[in-house]
Amino acid sequence: MIRSAASLRILPGANILSWFAHSLVSLAKAFKDRREVRNLAEFDERMLKDIGLTRDDVENALTEPLHHRPSWVLVRCASHPIQAHEPAVTRKPRPVVPFVSRT
Repeated sequence: MIRSAASLRILPGANILSWFAHSLVSLAKAFKDRREVRNLAEFDERMLKDIGLTRDDVENALTEPLHHRPSWVLVRCASHPIQAHEPAVTRKPRPVVPFVSRT
């Protein structure tokens, strides 16, 4: 007898078991991620600046709940460094040059 994937969904408790396995995998990834972010905390300010982060970014990422992945916080911080750490710089508008056609 050959069982299909559809028949496996009918098994009682399969959804709970699948959810539990997914939760365990997600938690393991979060702990691994947290360990890697703690390694970033050992970098000096120059090294953190090279990758677009500050010491506060790393510390704030580590204050996330245990089941959250702190690297996602760091990705958001690194992708918006000017907005997060420095005041916006106002630039003068570029002069507009009129278009002249030869006719």
